[in-house]
Amino acid sequence: MPGRLRIFAGISAAITCLAMVVPAGAAHASAPNDATAVQGKATSDPTSDGQSIVIQSCYGNAKSYDAYNDAFVWPFNGFARTTTACNDINIKPTDRGIYVSVCFRRTGTCNGYKWAARNTWTVIATNVLNGTDYWLDFNGVSKGLVAA
Repeated sequence: MPGRLRIFAGISAAITCLAMVVPAGAAHASAPNDATAVQGKATSDPTSDGQSIVIQSCYGNAKSYDAYNDAFVWPFNGFARTTTACNDINIKPTDRGIYVSVCFRRTGTCNGYKWAARNTWTVIATNVLNGTDYWLDFNGVSKGLVAA
């Protein structure tokens, strides 16, 4: 993708991660969010701690993502935006386990890469403000669900 520089750095003999430098105003200028809504299932059996209700509400708001592109990013153009449904950004890769980093529009910075196992919800950014624009950067192709 033009304007993106990827620097490969070995973390250990078994793991290789990517670090990314994104110049201001590069690839993610101001296109709309191209996320596709996924129907969620609300809980009908709330628990006394209330945690299950929050989790169901957050995951029930999940959207599909598809990073099958040359840049390994989602959305490919534009940004996704956090909602009031979740306090964190969570992904559930459905095709394979993958390393993923969250990048933020306002700062142009990305957090460290985290491992997300296949078919498992993983928190990849915590305490993210509602209405925050972000994109996901993967170390390879990936598809699955994102809840934010």
